[in-house]
Amino acid sequence: MSVNLELYRIFHAVAYYKNISHAAETLYISQPAVSQSIKKLEALLEVDLFLRGSKGVTLTPEGKTLFTYIGKALTTIATGEKVLAEQKNKQRGMITIGVTTTLWTHFLLPHLETFMNEYPKIKIKIINKPTLETLTLIDQDIVDFGIVVQPFDLTNYNFSKLTDIQDIFVAAPNYLRTQDIVNPNDIFSNCSFLLLETANISRQSIDRYFAENHITVTPKIEINNTDFLLEFAKSGLGITVVVKSFVEKELIQGSLVEIPVSPPIPHRTVGIIYNKTKPLSLATQTFFSYFAP
Repeated sequence: MSVNLELYRIFHAVAYYKNISHAAETLYISQPAVSQSIKKLEALLEVDLFLRGSKGVTLTPEGKTLFTYIGKALTTIATGEKVLAEQKNKQRGMITIGVTTTLWTHFLLPHLETFMNEYPKIKIKIINKPTLETLTLIDQDIVDFGIVVQPFDLTNYNFSKLTDIQDIFVAAPNYLRTQDIVNPNDIFSNCSFLLLETANISRQSIDRYFAENHITVTPKIEINNTDFLLEFAKSGLGITVVVKSFVEKELIQGSLVEIPVSPPIPHRTVGIIYNKTKPLSLATQTFFSYFAP
């Protein structure tokens, strides 16, 4: 049976104070209004809730049962209102983020410390997965958003650009000296390649580049970890593909050398991605502001 919540609030006040007049003062309503509300509730429930006496009211056995449950319900509602207010005031919340190891280091970490210092009571959970797996987690509502390289299909998502990145071919200087290379594009026929696994979106991007330029490459090593590929390349095992801004230190120090092929690999875009059909929490919306250009 559907009963107006206000009737239960009035019932609880009367039961708590054991006095209709006191309950009316506390609720800031008239005594007749309280009496009428109690009568209406008893009629709806088809049971007597109070015994009326000269000194006030006492609960019937049925009234005691209802009082127990209504007390718990009102406490739960009050707690819910408190939590909601804390979320609104950024004093509580939970954000779950999907991100790759590389993008975590270069795009998420710089913003995280400032945000956590300003909103210390908002909890953050990081799920470290490749971009395509992050998209699956977004679809399953396991993560609120991801920081990813822009996928080829954005049908189900909103995507907010953070920056463009440029992939380049790199190798150790000593490796290039041992190869028969007259011009940079000779690497495609003369060198060994170290690439990410085919399920990785970065690998799919480079495979698209190969296909569009009629280049055939059979990788010597395939692994789903960019850091490992860089170490293999620095050890002189072959050529790999990496985002240029991620290896500026190595390029300056000379442990890696950029190979300026023609045409260059098209740039890609890094951004924040989330499901366009699902609302974002206030905590998540607040976190987004830290990425504003």
